[in-house]
Amino acid sequence: MRIYGFVDLSDPCLLAPVTIVTGPISWMLYVGMFLAAALSPLGSTMIAVALPSISGELGIPSGTLTQWLVSSYLIVGIACMSPFGKLGDVIGHQRSLVIGMTIYGVGSAAAYVFANLPSLALARISMAAGGAMTVPATMALLRNMVPPEKRPRTFGYFGSVMGTAAAIGPLLGGELTARFGWRAIFIGNIPVILMALTMIRFAGPRAPLLKTPKKARPRFDVEGSVLLAASLTLLVLATQIADARALWIGVTGVASLALFVVWERRTAEPVLDLRLYLRRAFAAGNAVIGLQNLAMYALLFQLPIFFEQVRGVERGVTGRTIIGMMIAMVVLAPFGGRLSERIGARSTVFAGSLVTLSGIYMIGSFQSLNTPVDVLPGLILLGAGLGLSSAPSQAAAMTAVAPAEAGMAGGAISTARYIGGVIGISALGYLLKSNSTDTAHTTATFVYAGALVIAAVWSLVLPGRNSVSGV
Repeated sequence: MRIYGFVDLSDPCLLAPVTIVTGPISWMLYVGMFLAAALSPLGSTMIAVALPSISGELGIPSGTLTQWLVSSYLIVGIACMSPFGKLGDVIGHQRSLVIGMTIYGVGSAAAYVFANLPSLALARISMAAGGAMTVPATMALLRNMVPPEKRPRTFGYFGSVMGTAAAIGPLLGGELTARFGWRAIFIGNIPVILMALTMIRFAGPRAPLLKTPKKARPRFDVEGSVLLAASLTLLVLATQIADARALWIGVTGVASLALFVVWERRTAEPVLDLRLYLRRAFAAGNAVIGLQNLAMYALLFQLPIFFEQVRGVERGVTGRTIIGMMIAMVVLAPFGGRLSERIGARSTVFAGSLVTLSGIYMIGSFQSLNTPVDVLPGLILLGAGLGLSSAPSQAAAMTAVAPAEAGMAGGAISTARYIGGVIGISALGYLLKSNSTDTAHTTATFVYAGALVIAAVWSLVLPGRNSVSGV
């Protein structure tokens, strides 16, 4: 299989197999890759509405299912994004994409066939691992296929697809579960995977494949991958546990992370080259994405809790209101990419950061919020700001790396997005631990505002109008 598009052949780090094509890229190729990447967010949200049905059929408490089927998916995704991104740099991003879809499909089929908790947990872990391969591989292919001046708009479309997949997950999952039973949310992935594979395989003209001899390809950093995965897993677990074990798990995670840093500085082919963070655009892009996701995910969890527990509003009503934010984000993401092509990533992301801050300001004090409708204007502004900021931040960070580092970079950005969400949700849990009053919820908004202010500051480090590299 071959992927077609732009490649910077002047880069001495071009070690993974790529294809050279000067002609236009088929829309079918884009659709195939976007479908593959969308499986990951779709799988993370679609299962939420199916948990009661699974619980009723298998006789397993919903809390246990959430731990094994939802939390495990999140943890495996976080732990595997960076190592699998780097693996794509070693074996080729297109090959990594196909392998990731295959693993995801095997997990989906297993979840459909086997109806017991251990099998479902293993199937979900397989799906998370497959998703952790497809997302960085897609980002790397977009970076290497698309010329620098068109990357922001392309990542805007990519962001819209990913946001749409996450937003429609509960709606689609609910519809499939109601009509065909909970197993349908798993077997329904198979046609999507087959369609994506077909489009990727046959789209575009044939072109010669530029291959690098296997001896010249970088060695995969197994030791660093294990240390990174262990560190992230332990640190995430420490935020999920509410007893004394959290301290020891957190300390072990920090120690493992320190060993990882020492190892990465000494090894010749690191799984995550820490020197990437010395490149301003890459560091700034990761920081903006992580901080903005901290605010977004925490607020997504906070609003249903507040309106249900404090105001007595049904959770479904709040959920429909939150869709307003997701729609604004999905619609504005391509526009943010195109705008940054005209005025630069720095101005676009800074403007988007100001819009997100205005959204948090409009939500303001929770004492004044009586119904979900009261929060809708602020949510729309927040979503619009996130949409404006996302594509330029990703494009600037990916452009700051060489073609052979694209998978590593895609994995790092995806990890930053996940970690930002985990930190935000954990901070929310800590703030609401003792009480869920108006005051406690209002305090949380100051945390979000602080994160968004820091993101706005980081945006000033991004490339300006006449810069495409951002290194």
